[in-house]
Amino acid sequence: MLIQITGIIVVLMALRALLAQDRAERLLYLNAMSFGISAMIALYVGTAFGAVLAAVYFVASTITSNAIAHTLDRVERK
Repeated sequence: MLIQITGIIVVLMALRALLAQDRAERLLYLNAMSFGISAMIALYVGTAFGAVLAAVYFVASTITSNAIAHTLDRVERK
């Protein structure tokens, strides 16, 4: 049941990211999607390895989001 609820939230965030007008708003929705996807990985696998996979995905997506936000900030300053 938790996987389905998380999946619905991820789909809603994907739709909101598509409809968002502002880049910063899109990044927030994409970050929320990455949280949901990492939670779905951990819930689906259900073992210690699933927790490791979810943590690796979460860290990688957070680093990617931070890199994108930093790049957008530098572009806006110029």
